[in-house]
Amino acid sequence: MRLYVLYDSSCGLCSHAVQWMTDQSAGYELRFVAAGSDESRALFPELDNPARPEELVVISDDGAVYRGDAAYIMCLSALDSYRTVAVRLARPGFRRLARRVFALLSTNRLRLSALLGLHSDDALASTITRSAPNGEALW
Repeated sequence: MRLYVLYDSSCGLCSHAVQWMTDQSAGYELRFVAAGSDESRALFPELDNPARPEELVVISDDGAVYRGDAAYIMCLSALDSYRTVAVRLARPGFRRLARRVFALLSTNRLRLSALLGLHSDDALASTITRSAPNGEALW
């Protein structure tokens, strides 16, 4: 099974979460796509796909769309070491708490990025491009 994870590539916290997930052993194929990018619009033309989404969006290869806390739980479920945590968070007793925590993270992700000094994929690419001879991209 493949999961497409649409994330805010201009958010340092989001970019670091993608890097962290990439380093984890996963039971599913995870494909990270910048929300609002040409690639995301080409893959999912039917979705409202802003560059700065209000919530995490995960789409399975069978077309199921998960948003917000359901998307976070799907991401955790895909990771071998966190599947048990995902199952617990999905239970009714924990779901309300999970929803609050994930909403808190989502709505404050830019402040958290600044507080923690986390730089986004977009910021890193911009810095590299500005540092290149003649302002040309290095890749």
